[in-house]
Amino acid sequence: MRVLVTGGSGFLGGHLIRTLRSLPGEGVEVTCQAHHTIPEPVAGVTVLRADLSDQGETDQLVRRASPDAVAHLAGRNRGSLGELLEANVVATGHLLESLRSLAPGARVVVAGSSAEYGASPLDPIPESAPLLPVGNYGVAKAAQDLLARAAFRVHGLPVAVARPFNLMGPGQSPAFVCGSIVSQVAAIERGEGDRLSLAETGSRRDFVDARDVAAALSLLLLHPEFSGRCAGRAFNIGSGRSHSVAEVLMHLERITGRSYRVDLPETPPMVAVPSQRSDNRFLMETTGWCPSFTLAQSLRDMLAAARSNRA
Repeated sequence: MRVLVTGGSGFLGGHLIRTLRSLPGEGVEVTCQAHHTIPEPVAGVTVLRADLSDQGETDQLVRRASPDAVAHLAGRNRGSLGELLEANVVATGHLLESLRSLAPGARVVVAGSSAEYGASPLDPIPESAPLLPVGNYGVAKAAQDLLARAAFRVHGLPVAVARPFNLMGPGQSPAFVCGSIVSQVAAIERGEGDRLSLAETGSRRDFVDARDVAAALSLLLLHPEFSGRCAGRAFNIGSGRSHSVAEVLMHLERITGRSYRVDLPETPPMVAVPSQRSDNRFLMETTGWCPSFTLAQSLRDMLAAARSNRA
């Protein structure tokens, strides 16, 4: 099977490519799409440059990759509303249009986000929950989600949507909460500070390791009954548990054997989404997936990676 991974130079894309390449046998050929940043070489992976905001470049990408399956991870999580809509909605529209005309049989898994649910009143949150995004990113991902599933209903394209909850794992950028805390802890160990700076510690999130998300995506993408059991549906990818930022810090204190002073703003920020927790049963029932990494193990691996990278 020829698999195209868009956004392959990103955090989750890198983990998915490594997961696909580690599958037994010789049956999966991986092509990685990259735009601004070329990922580190992975044996057996072809890298193609393409700007998905350009229909012509997207058509050329699909022609060259000739995919049987596509994991669409490319997009943006920061920027203006216009930038977010272009990267997440317009680019997805271009990709689906290219697949419709050039590879109509290719199965597609589009990466959505738990940000689509916003401050859901449901706990845990099932896939049937209304989409109530509270920020521009969530709005853009909800629009992308609707566009992808419309392609299934209107044009019959075999498209599924995956909705990962809060990612963590080795190599995560400090732009995300777990990545930020781990980065600051590693800096303190190097003598580059003596305290953590956090916005707040009370909000609760369903943290899920990117390696577990990559495993879930590969199971969906390669499902032997994709058309009947996956296409047209959405799947939550989460641990099924929620943890506060304070709990994340507590785990790191146990791992390192030391306590950390925390600087918080005098005026606590308004937290638009106080808590989220996934109902992940549909994914587990459909694919047999279950999360492998505990919060503590993920943090331990993240800290080891942060120490190693700096060294």
